[in-house]
Amino acid sequence: MSLTHFAPATSLLWKYLDSTGINPEPLYKNAGINPELLLNPNARININCVDALWEQAAGVIEDPCFAIDMAEFWHPSHMGALGYAWLASSTLRRAFKRTVRYIHVVTEDLNLEVVDTPAGLKISVDLADSIFTLPQHHDLVITILMHMCRFNFGDELVASEIKLAHPEPACSTKITDYFRTDVQFDAEQSSLTIARADADHVLLSGNKQIALMHDEMLMRYLVEIKKGDIVQQVQSIILENLPDGQVTDKMVATELNLSERSMQRRLKEHKTTFRFLLDSVREMVAKQYIENPMNRMSDIAFLIGFSEQSAFSRAFKKWTGKSPVEYRNSLS
Repeated sequence: MSLTHFAPATSLLWKYLDSTGINPEPLYKNAGINPELLLNPNARININCVDALWEQAAGVIEDPCFAIDMAEFWHPSHMGALGYAWLASSTLRRAFKRTVRYIHVVTEDLNLEVVDTPAGLKISVDLADSIFTLPQHHDLVITILMHMCRFNFGDELVASEIKLAHPEPACSTKITDYFRTDVQFDAEQSSLTIARADADHVLLSGNKQIALMHDEMLMRYLVEIKKGDIVQQVQSIILENLPDGQVTDKMVATELNLSERSMQRRLKEHKTTFRFLLDSVREMVAKQYIENPMNRMSDIAFLIGFSEQSAFSRAFKKWTGKSPVEYRNSLS
């Protein structure tokens, strides 16, 4: 299955190229990208086309640190619902976790990880298995993340650590000037670290209801774009049928035009089972609904296919180690 990229995200490069006097249209067309797709929030582009576009752009742009300048053209719409969920996040920590969870909505060839370190909350970029190999790819991801943090927190925000997984370029002063701190080059992974106090600072721009609304959109969209994979196909069917009551392996197999045995065998090849996927989807959806204080526990139980709230509570505690009420209280 070919990996894809959210089409409007590529308009960031278009705007930058246009600002420098370079006509973007022939570059996009040569890479096999129809420029009209950039305005379509439902369109996705093959990741190989995006890589071909960047290779061309890097060849005609004289400044090797051009990715730093691209931040000023960033708009939430370039990330779809994830961009708006970021803006509505109550803290940078929550914003980072949303980004890690839903980054494949923007691009499927990039993985992120968030961990607490002595220096603060660190978000690392994993491009090890990616076809994106240019230094500018690392610069862009870290720069955009920093830009987004400042967009929410304030321009005064300075990272406690910046690491880039490529050699120091001749224009490195431009990079350090943007981040306003020392930058470690030739790092094992590119990463951005924010002081813990800054990461957990409650943001005035936060809006929990709006963030949760976009979370639900992202969850469903992520499952939708992964439908080519048997695991994601099963998860998608489970997600669509949860509110209807009991979701069975027989019902899902029928929708896939497979026998139960064939479906289970194919899932086994992916080292998973129908029961595991059913529980993981239920847990994912339950957590989304529980985060919204307007949702009653009895309604959540029904929405994820439990006929009794007590059965839902037992299952949720098995999944997370906490009751639904304890989990909701831990979020406040």
